[in-house]
Amino acid sequence: MNGNVFPLGAVLLCTVSKEAKPRSRLVDTMLNENNRPKFHTLPASRKVKDITFNNKVSLTYLFQSALRPISIEGTLSALNDFELDQDWIEYDDFRRRYVVLGGSSGKHISTIETLRKKRDQPPKGVELVRPRSFIGYKFSQVDRISFYSVKKGGFAIRTLYKKESQYDDCLRSIHVP
Repeated sequence: MNGNVFPLGAVLLCTVSKEAKPRSRLVDTMLNENNRPKFHTLPASRKVKDITFNNKVSLTYLFQSALRPISIEGTLSALNDFELDQDWIEYDDFRRRYVVLGGSSGKHISTIETLRKKRDQPPKGVELVRPRSFIGYKFSQVDRISFYSVKKGGFAIRTLYKKESQYDDCLRSIHVP
């Protein structure tokens, strides 16, 4: 495989449930104006329940072509209406997927072709207004960033950023292919 076909998709968003159970899942992420990750979801999702209980999370990206995962740990806060409205307009591909999948998340899907048809032929006007079910989160605080890379010989090497002053420089230097 030549690189990651899901370049801003986090490999894992890890949360903890109210019952203290760890959970992880794939999420589709974007970067805000400060290069901090943000993502969108549905209000009824398990991740929203987990984040409401404990908003400390870990997000890990895997850049396959470079064999380099990056893990970000920190605190999430909800995106406000202004941010959500901007994101709804800005991310056309994501908006189309959300219109198709948003209402069917967690439900049985008959075929991938059915989804593709819905994505490629959405009802007129459905994409113009952000649905109330479109919510999201952003990192309001980053506590730790770990860069791992696999060198010749198969051993992972870690670079760890802990100081607040390093975060902004580190986040600005992240290049997403």
